[in-house]
Amino acid sequence: MTDADDRPVGSLVGTDPSPPVPAGPTPPESSGEVGGAPPSSTADDALTARLRLVRRIGWVVCACMALGLFAYSVHIYRRFDLTTDFAISNQAWSLIAHGHLNPYSTLNPYNYPHYGYSFWQDHFELIMWPLALLWFLYPHSIDLLLVQDIGLAGSTLVAFLFLVDLLERRWEGRRRTREASRLPVGLALGGLVALVVNPWTYWAASFDFHIEPLATLFLLLAARDLWSGRNRRAPVWIVLVLLCGNVSATYLFALGICAVLARKDLRLKGVGLMALGLVWAEAVGAIGGGTGTLIAGNYGYLAHPVAGRTPSNLAIVKGALLHPSTPFHMLTSRSSNIYRILAPSGVIGVASPLGFGITFVVLLSNELNASPVFSSPLSSFQNLPMCFFVLIGTVEVLAWFSTRRARAWRWIAVVVGVGLLVQCVVLATLWIPRARTTFLVIDGPTAAALARVEPGIPSGDEVVASQGVVGRFANRQYVYPFLDLGGNGQAIPLHGVPVTFVLTDQGIEYTTPADIAAATAHLEALDARRIPAGPGVVALRWTPPAGAAYLTIPPTAAG
Repeated sequence: MTDADDRPVGSLVGTDPSPPVPAGPTPPESSGEVGGAPPSSTADDALTARLRLVRRIGWVVCACMALGLFAYSVHIYRRFDLTTDFAISNQAWSLIAHGHLNPYSTLNPYNYPHYGYSFWQDHFELIMWPLALLWFLYPHSIDLLLVQDIGLAGSTLVAFLFLVDLLERRWEGRRRTREASRLPVGLALGGLVALVVNPWTYWAASFDFHIEPLATLFLLLAARDLWSGRNRRAPVWIVLVLLCGNVSATYLFALGICAVLARKDLRLKGVGLMALGLVWAEAVGAIGGGTGTLIAGNYGYLAHPVAGRTPSNLAIVKGALLHPSTPFHMLTSRSSNIYRILAPSGVIGVASPLGFGITFVVLLSNELNASPVFSSPLSSFQNLPMCFFVLIGTVEVLAWFSTRRARAWRWIAVVVGVGLLVQCVVLATLWIPRARTTFLVIDGPTAAALARVEPGIPSGDEVVASQGVVGRFANRQYVYPFLDLGGNGQAIPLHGVPVTFVLTDQGIEYTTPADIAAATAHLEALDARRIPAGPGVVALRWTPPAGAAYLTIPPTAAG
């Protein structure tokens, strides 16, 4: 007879539609008298009670995490450490709330000196339209940061509840000793600690606003409901994932792979998710809704294109398959970055269905990107689905070893689990503090000067602000980042309204004191007047002559 515990790792907890049945004769049904319940039933009841308590602990811990993230976001907002990515969302969110239902994003120097495109063309993030309703509750763009915090803390909670569900199912109906019954509780609490201290969650919270945390939350909710058989609610989360844009459509494709690998009863749904994600991503691209993704620029090298030709998506996939050495070289050159991303989630979770499917799609998408920034901690928000699904997969793998017949396997699971948890805590100690020193770089006096300038800018003005602080100033129709493109200065579109300049060399992007000095001298020569600010900030207001279409800021120095 083949024992149920001898299933391969590909059939981990939650992958078999029916729980294992204990060997031997069927115990008598409970007579209702004390001691009448079968031993396994009594143990099941005790374990269920313990896991119920563990779930409550998870709720409390994640609620505290959310409050901590809220306080952190308030600090970020007050210090003006918000750059172009936040500005893009802030501008669209504010314009939609004020009735501009097709907002134009002016922040990306797309086809320079032309700037921008309609916001929906960026990543087709339709979720921004319902999010704009938050303006009527609290009309400040910090709302976006709080939504991101809910996505991060909510993803942590749902991932934890999901892994507890899987552990409870894994141990359901098993004959166990008191020692063995402690294992699922230990795995659950260890998983909670690893989830809460994952440094990439805090790096994502530190860098502007991105839709990926919200998409990850919806993806986890969809996965948990699908694995639990709650088929009426799962479609709601799936639709919300799609509303988060073309990038999140790839998450659905990845979840479909997970479902196909995990359980027979989920295979058809998995194929449907893969098809839905692929069709949505292609449809968005076909109507021009993926302009911000820059697929040809970021992945075109895989197609080995002829000079002067833009490769299609199909050509990129074909090129990668016909010349596998190219993607292999890219992945091996970034192996240390890959480990750094996966290590806080336990790494071994990649061997589980949930961990493998998400990692295969999300990791390849980011690590094969020609831009190295997608492989760095700066883009932690891009890797969030892996942070949660690989951790769940790690718990699955440890649970599989823990339920093997031989006692030695349980000890192996304990030793490996403790080692992985220590690794998570050490990495958290090393990397979480770096998030603050990397992103929160504007000092108090400069933040105070910016806070004096910002409320005095008329709502109808065009604003040009240094990239490191442009986020807070983007709640208007015309806003542009101040930058020196290729050392050739900058041409800024004009719209027949006064232009306010807010310049500082603080923040995490680009502007230098020399840039500010040169621009200030040029603007004052055009009769721009200074606005009282404070240390670290230069603010000027300039009224362009009638009919002027562009303002040209000259290069900082010759050449």
